[in-house]
Amino acid sequence: MLSAAKGILLDWDGCVALDNRVLPFAGKLIAQHADRIAIVSNNSTHLPRDFADILARQGVRVPHERIFLAGVEAVRYVATFHNMRVLLISAPKIRRYARDLGVTLVRESPNVVLLMRDARFTYAKLEHAANALRAGAKLVIANADLTHPGPRNRVVPETGALLAALLACVGGPQVYRHLIGKPGPLLFERACACLGVAPEAAVMIGDNPDTDGEGAMNVGIRPILIGGSSPLRLEHLVEPTTA
Repeated sequence: MLSAAKGILLDWDGCVALDNRVLPFAGKLIAQHADRIAIVSNNSTHLPRDFADILARQGVRVPHERIFLAGVEAVRYVATFHNMRVLLISAPKIRRYARDLGVTLVRESPNVVLLMRDARFTYAKLEHAANALRAGAKLVIANADLTHPGPRNRVVPETGALLAALLACVGGPQVYRHLIGKPGPLLFERACACLGVAPEAAVMIGDNPDTDGEGAMNVGIRPILIGGSSPLRLEHLVEPTTA
């Protein structure tokens, strides 16, 4: 599947990197398929150039134009709205990016609540967001992951954990919500368009069957799952070098 694919999509956390440190076999895999690689991640705290720089410092090259992140795409989505006041719960870097795109950020009376991973999440932010949704604001979510893999087998709380707290305050089904990241189609479609390949000609390598696996299959991309319950590991996908 890998050798026949015209496009290779890679997840970041637990696949390319762990705690933003590039995994040894990830660098080799990217080098072997450089022109066919795009990174597709539910990350909502970094910009594509950040990941490109992390890779470059370890001798791995992926152009930032081929890195697609849920947080950035969520901001771009909201930036297409006209006259919208956005309550953005996110890392400071993403707030700066939103302002650069002309998004109007507010604390009171927003039309949209945009939720991402926020390591500085507080009770006050939860209260503001919950009451904004009760007043009729739309909810846009970068991703619904509860956690992502961390170092030493630890988990890192993700956007979905914050979403669970927010929905506990306002109820679930009646709240309008729009999900940007995997398993939604947007990141997959953007990556395939950038590589110039049809989804059917691409594979998605990731470690999460619910986001990487199901999301890829929903748009016609063949998934290759590694880690977790899969016996397949990243090193199995690297072509052996000959002397």
